[in-house]
Amino acid sequence: MGFKVTERKIGWHKDFDSSHFLVLPYESKCLRIHGHTYNVDVEIWGELNENGMIFDFNHLSSLVKLLDHRILVSEGWVKERRKDRVIIERNDKHIELPESEVVLLNKPNVTAEYIAEWFAERVAEKAGSNVKRIRVKVWEDPRSYAEITLEGASSINT
Repeated sequence: MGFKVTERKIGWHKDFDSSHFLVLPYESKCLRIHGHTYNVDVEIWGELNENGMIFDFNHLSSLVKLLDHRILVSEGWVKERRKDRVIIERNDKHIELPESEVVLLNKPNVTAEYIAEWFAERVAEKAGSNVKRIRVKVWEDPRSYAEITLEGASSINT
């Protein structure tokens, strides 16, 4: 047939429910705590590893389980941690929650853009040297998404 493999890619899609609020310098309903049924799409390009995979889908499922039915906040908004509690102060809110209900993002805000970046970075931490590119798209609703692409160092100059 004369065909050869020129590229390999996997794709994965899942939804999760989380709440958050934003810190903004202007008035917005998003300053209030609210929730979304997020959808995340992941595409990963690369070569097959010794197990015949580009990336293990189970790693992606674990990330979604971490975010599902939690409140997402910036770690910069944490005023105090004591025992198994997190105290958050921002936007005139003082919220004390069990640590198990909070996901602290190492980002300055909790926008869809930063959630996508956080997710992509966690995928990259699990990626082997066979992974060349990671794309994550996070949908906040059926009309709005944020997307980020990470390139492996070896694929940037090729």
